[in-house]
Amino acid sequence: MDALSPEDRPTPGLDRDAITTVNAAAERMLDHLDLSPLTKETYRHGLNAFVRYLHLVRGNDHAADILSPCPLERIEEDTLYGFDRWLREAYPDPHQPAQTAASETTRTSRTYLVAARRLMNWLDLNDLLPAGISYDRMRRRIDQGRGQRRLGYRQRRTDPQATRVLTHYLRKPLPEKKGPRRLALLRNRALMATLYDTGMRISEALALTREDVLDGRASRLRLHATKNGKPRTVFLSDESRRLIRQYVAERSDSIYAPLFASHGRGKGTAITPSHAWLLVKEAARAEGLYDNTSPHSLRHRRAQDLLDEGMPLEWVATLLGHQHPDTTRIVYAFETDERMLGDMVATYGLAPSQAHKRHEGDEEDEEEAQNTDSPAESD
Repeated sequence: MDALSPEDRPTPGLDRDAITTVNAAAERMLDHLDLSPLTKETYRHGLNAFVRYLHLVRGNDHAADILSPCPLERIEEDTLYGFDRWLREAYPDPHQPAQTAASETTRTSRTYLVAARRLMNWLDLNDLLPAGISYDRMRRRIDQGRGQRRLGYRQRRTDPQATRVLTHYLRKPLPEKKGPRRLALLRNRALMATLYDTGMRISEALALTREDVLDGRASRLRLHATKNGKPRTVFLSDESRRLIRQYVAERSDSIYAPLFASHGRGKGTAITPSHAWLLVKEAARAEGLYDNTSPHSLRHRRAQDLLDEGMPLEWVATLLGHQHPDTTRIVYAFETDERMLGDMVATYGLAPSQAHKRHEGDEEDEEEAQNTDSPAESD
C-alpha cells in the first residue's frame, strides 16, 4: 500500500479543542499545506468566499461582509454542493477569455471550490467535521448533482414577482444628507432597473461606464464585454434612464468611471458580482421571494415577460445574446409555453363532471338512433 502524503494524514500536534470555527480551521490548514505563497493567497480568497457563503445562506449579510467567525457546526452534507452552485453566480471570472466564458465553471469558481474541498478533507482527517458528516459523502453529493445536470438542463423557475427587488429599493426612503448611503441607494435603484430593462448578465452590467450610457441620456447601448465575445445592442427605458440620471447627478467622478461604483470600501471601482448578488438577496429576503432569486432572475423575468407579450423567440434570443434560439426556448421560454398550453386546455377542455354529462348524453343519442328503424332497414 502506498504511503499517505503528509496532506492526507491527520495534522500532528493539532489542538482540536482550539479550532471551533471555519475561519480558524482554514488558517490552520493553510499553515499545514506545503504551497507557494501565491497559491496560499489564492486559496485564502477561496476560503474567505466559503465563509461568506456560510453566512449568506443564513441571511446574515453583515457577518458575510466582515467575515465573522463561522462555527464548524454549520457545515452540512450539502454545504459543498451549495457552495459550488453559489460560486457559479457570485464569482464569474472577469479575466476569463470571452471564447471560453460559456464553460460550465470559471477558473475562479473551480479554484475556490478546490480550496473548500481541501478544507473539508482536512477537517475530516482531523475529526473536526460535525457528527455524521463525512467529506466522502459531501464530494459524492457534488458529483451526483453535476451528473444530473449532464443528463439535461433542469429549468430553474424564477419568482413571478422578481421585479420586487427593484420596488424594494424604490420604496426605501432616500437619505436627505448627501453621502455614501444616499449614493448607494440611488445606485441600487438604477442597477436593478437596468438589469431587468436590458436583460443583461450581471458581468455585462458591471462592465458599463458612465460614458457607455451617456449619464442616462442614451436609450440604446452597444455591449462589447459579452459572454460569447460578440457585441450586441440592448435598450434602456425612460424609467431606467431617469434612475441613472438621478444617480450620476450626485457623483463627482469622471464620465469614464464605472457606472455602478462602490461608495464604501473600494470607492470608485465597480462593485463586484458578489456584492450585486448580496444586494439582490437582501431585497429578495425582505420581499419574501424564492430563495433562488439572484441578479440572473431579473434577466430571466425580462425574457419571460417579453415572450408572454408575444415578442418572437428569435428576437428575444438576439436581445439576450444567445447564439441559438433553442437556448432561449429551453432556458426561458418553457414557462411561457406551459402557460399557453394551460390556457388552451382551459379553453377547449371540459371539467370531469362536464365530460361525464357530455359522454352520457352521447351514449343516449347513440342508443336512440340504434332503436329507430330507418325505411331501408324496414325493407
